[in-house]
Amino acid sequence: MMEMSSQEAWLYAAEWGSYMRDGDPGACMYGFSEDCRPQSEEHRKACLNWIDEQCVPAVKNAPQHYDEDELEKLAALREYLVQAPLSSQ
Repeated sequence: MMEMSSQEAWLYAAEWGSYMRDGDPGACMYGFSEDCRPQSEEHRKACLNWIDEQCVPAVKNAPQHYDEDELEKLAALREYLVQAPLSSQ
C-alpha cells in the first residue's frame, strides 16, 4: 500500500477539497494545517466519510477522469487520517 507523508496528505486532501464550496460536506478536506492532522474526532470522521461516500465512488464511476492510481492515493490518505494524531495533540 502507498504511504503518504503529512505534506503529501495535506496537498492531496486540498485537491479533493478544491471541488467544494464553503458549507459543502467536502469542505472538511480544507480543515487541515500543513501537518494534515484532523482538528477533532468529528473532523476526522467527516473526512473519512467524505472519502468513502463521495471520493471513492466518484473515481469508480468515472475512472477516465482520474489518475490511474487515484484509488490507491485515496486509500493512502484515508489510512494516514485514521492514524494521524489530532492537531491539538
